[in-house]
Amino acid sequence: MLMTRAGRPGRFVRVQIEDVMKLRTLVVLFVVAWVLWAVSILWWFGDWSDEAASFGDSFGGVSALFSGLALALAIYSMLMQQKQTWQFEQATLATLEQQAQAIKLIEQSLVKQANTAQVAALTSLIAQEEQRIDDLLRWGRAAGDENKYINGIRAAKNRMENYQEKMKSYAGW
Repeated sequence: MLMTRAGRPGRFVRVQIEDVMKLRTLVVLFVVAWVLWAVSILWWFGDWSDEAASFGDSFGGVSALFSGLALALAIYSMLMQQKQTWQFEQATLATLEQQAQAIKLIEQSLVKQANTAQVAALTSLIAQEEQRIDDLLRWGRAAGDENKYINGIRAAKNRMENYQEKMKSYAGW
């Protein structure tokens, strides 16, 4: 289970209970070593009153034990920080991968939208050309000669064919 400093599940500053148990075991081990040291000194020097000064000096070794404990805690802290940094890096990499995928999807969507806009524009141009052909035929009939504007009709039909070819290329996307 992951916990924050406040004791609630959280996203940052995560400490696993297993790691806390390891730290607790380490502290208990050093306390037991200190007690054993004190008991061994009492056992060795047996007569308390005669060698009190020697007994006091013997606790210099306890200082070394506490220095060792401090070193062990510093190393443990460094390892925990390294682990948290690694977890943060993994989360950051996962987020970056998700963002890259989202960007690809957006890019694909924009390409499809651009193609759809091109098709809509070409459809509008084809409709205009059809209207132009109808107008030219109507004007030719009104003038008494349907073939009067035949060159304009052919040009409009050619443009319509070009637009339709372009639409087919966009339809394949």
